[in-house]
Amino acid sequence: MHEVATLTAEAIQQAQARAADPADGLRAGPAVRKLFVLLQGSYGSLFLGKFATGLKDGQGHDKGIRAAMSVWQARLGRFPADVLEAAAARLAAEHPDFPPNLPQFEQMCDAAMPRQTYAQQQGLPALPPPVAAPPVKVNLQERNDGKDWARRIVARMEHGDTSISYYAGKSARMALGQEAKV
Repeated sequence: MHEVATLTAEAIQQAQARAADPADGLRAGPAVRKLFVLLQGSYGSLFLGKFATGLKDGQGHDKGIRAAMSVWQARLGRFPADVLEAAAARLAAEHPDFPPNLPQFEQMCDAAMPRQTYAQQQGLPALPPPVAAPPVKVNLQERNDGKDWARRIVARMEHGDTSISYYAGKSARMALGQEAKV
C-alpha cells in the first residue's frame, strides 16, 4: 500500500508533466481561463494561492496553476459556457468570504444547468400543443337581469360546446332555476 506522501508526490509530478507538455489535450478552454481570472479578481491570492507551486514552465506560468486549470477544465468541460457564467454570477452570494473549491463550483453548475423533462432525457418526440376549439357563438337577447352570463353558458351547451366544465354548466342552470340548489 502506498503512503499518502508518495501518492501526493506522484500526482504533483503527473500534473506538472501534463502542464509542461504542450501536446496535452487537457488545456484549459477560454471559459475556464475566464473563470480563473474572475476568481482571482474576486478572491485574490486566496484562490490562486491554493494552486501555486512556485515552479515555472517554459512560458513563465506557474505549473501548479496550469495543472489546476487542466483539472478544472476536465471536470467542468461537460457544462456549456452559459452555465459556467450563471454559476460564476452566483459566487458572491453563495461564497462571499472564501473561494469555492472544484466540487463546490461543480454543484453550483449542476444547480444552474437547465432541467430536461423525462421525454427529453429519453429522446421522445414532443407532442404538438393542443388546439383550442373556438367558442360556440350564440345569438341571445340580453335581459339585463344579472343572469345573461348563465343564459350564454346554457345556450352554448345546447349548441354542443364541450369546452364548458360540469361545474360551470351546473352553476348556470342553478342561476336560471333549471336545477335545484343542493
